[in-house]
Amino acid sequence: MLKEWLSNPRMKRSHLVAGRSRITQYLDFFSSILLHGATLEDYLLYEFYNKSHRERKSYVTGKRLHNFFDNVNNKDKTHIFIDKNQFAEYFSSYLGRKTFSLDLEGKNIDDAKKWLSSMDVIFAKPSKGAEGKGVTRLSVRDVENTIQYCLDNKLGTIEEPIVQHPDMNILYPDAINTVRLITFIKNKEVKLLGATLRIGNGGYVDNAGSGGIFASIDINEGKLDSVAFDKLGEKLECHPITNQVIKGFQIPFWSQVVEMCKKAALEIPDVKSVGWDVALTPEGPILIEGNDRWSRAVWQLPKQKGLYHLIK
Repeated sequence: MLKEWLSNPRMKRSHLVAGRSRITQYLDFFSSILLHGATLEDYLLYEFYNKSHRERKSYVTGKRLHNFFDNVNNKDKTHIFIDKNQFAEYFSSYLGRKTFSLDLEGKNIDDAKKWLSSMDVIFAKPSKGAEGKGVTRLSVRDVENTIQYCLDNKLGTIEEPIVQHPDMNILYPDAINTVRLITFIKNKEVKLLGATLRIGNGGYVDNAGSGGIFASIDINEGKLDSVAFDKLGEKLECHPITNQVIKGFQIPFWSQVVEMCKKAALEIPDVKSVGWDVALTPEGPILIEGNDRWSRAVWQLPKQKGLYHLIK
């Protein structure tokens, strides 16, 4: 892992940005690993090379966040969030759409045929996938061929399409742009650690790892209070495709988003911190999924400051 980090092209060039020798930069990186539990992503994305050790202490790094998850989330219950089919079953009343759990050994093909018979378009995904990887939009022209494609590609979670709120289409219409709202149960009370809007950018998924961008949300008003960022930390004032201004955009149904996520958080109180992915439809918010190990970068980077004080 360390060898891979040091050979990273961005790491090799970072000493030029910092204005010092490469060996000095590497030593500084090593100290960030030892003192702050930083990863390569932390060091480059948060520009640790331009920050003092005091500033670095304020950031949630890889090690700090993993320790937090290990301390607050009961591993005997996290499988509900890891497996999308289990999540869909447990949180069915929050989904606002039809879903189907396809047995990848083909044991429920007849049920799948019945379920798909009324569908023109579906979204299929790996039941334990992450970062939007493997999510596939399929036109159902032939039910048997559709099922076989899902079996061949191990796409065990099938869903009907979501109709997005027209306001969200203004930002980007070809993906469901989702809110990531992070909750934390402390002393039996659900607190909000922060929120981010993830926005599609050239594809039909909004995840940063799949090309999407993201911006911070003011949790009191539901307005975007930052510019957008991509996975490399590049700043964008307007959407690259729609040219919509990012900062100041109002999320519809914000109070309902907060209320729904707080209610969902109490369904499994042993998993104390969850990053909820929420879609906005014309009728209101619905849950896409919950993440028991949510992304620190999507949460922390748009704020342009360390948020470690929120989880200490």
